[in-house]
Amino acid sequence: MPTIDFGNGELEFRCTARTLVIYEQAFYNDKYPRVTGDMIADVFGKRVVGEDSLGLKFDDDGNIEAIVVDYTTDNWQAELRALWAMLRTQAEIDKKNGVKRDPIPIFNTWSESVSDWEPDMREVSNMVYEEMNRGLFRAGAAASE
Repeated sequence: MPTIDFGNGELEFRCTARTLVIYEQAFYNDKYPRVTGDMIADVFGKRVVGEDSLGLKFDDDGNIEAIVVDYTTDNWQAELRALWAMLRTQAEIDKKNGVKRDPIPIFNTWSESVSDWEPDMREVSNMVYEEMNRGLFRAGAAASE
């Protein structure tokens, strides 16, 4: 399982179908009016597929002119919310299996508890995307269980 350290020890997190429910129950309400409550839509958003979808710009001769890093394609807050939902999922699994650990509090309390954490958001983004793909979009997922 992937882990993350907020400065007080590593915590495992996991993405399952249950994670989608946890996310929706926490964020589909009036407190978060710009959030859809759909973790997949909030995190992955809209992706444009084409020759420049990797952020490449080409000159008139077809040579690479520049590589563009567009941070607006990532929904950074949604990735943090998704990470939180994955931490809650793992906490539920641990509790069900009799593993002793501190519960993950509601999102606002959790975000306050990790306020000193200085994340590399690219790393967080990569971890969230990787775990969502592993947990939700695996080919033959039902057969592999």
